[in-house]
Amino acid sequence: MRTKLKLTVYLIAGLLFGLTANAQKTVIKKEALPGNAQTFLKTHFGSKKPSYILEDKEILSTEYKVQYDNKIEIEFDKKGNWKEVEAKSGKVPKSIVPKKIASYIKSNFPKEDVTKIELGSSGYETKLTNGLELKFNLKGDFIKIDK
Repeated sequence: MRTKLKLTVYLIAGLLFGLTANAQKTVIKKEALPGNAQTFLKTHFGSKKPSYILEDKEILSTEYKVQYDNKIEIEFDKKGNWKEVEAKSGKVPKSIVPKKIASYIKSNFPKEDVTKIELGSSGYETKLTNGLELKFNLKGDFIKIDK
């Protein structure tokens, strides 16, 4: 009985390892991005050319990562919807931050800029230049400070 259990565990571990080992990162052109991602980049970055664009394919998902020379990195899901924008130096373009969130930050943290914004299923998470992380719901209402 123990031998069958061990064999089952090894088979499952091997299968999982095989699935994750199959992930592929490929450099692609802007035109190969989903339409939503192309529109997002054109809207918020105009005609600036990205340093690189990666397509990260795994068995069950595909993600895209775009980086610009000014160290701004954008992550998109398989449909081209943005998930995260991070400015490794500098700030996230104001046009990306929803107006209600931008207004809250301007009122409560007037000297700070947004260096990262993530959009998840439950809302937004932002990181400010002072290191504070603020959470907002999907409507842009402030929830809490996460430090």
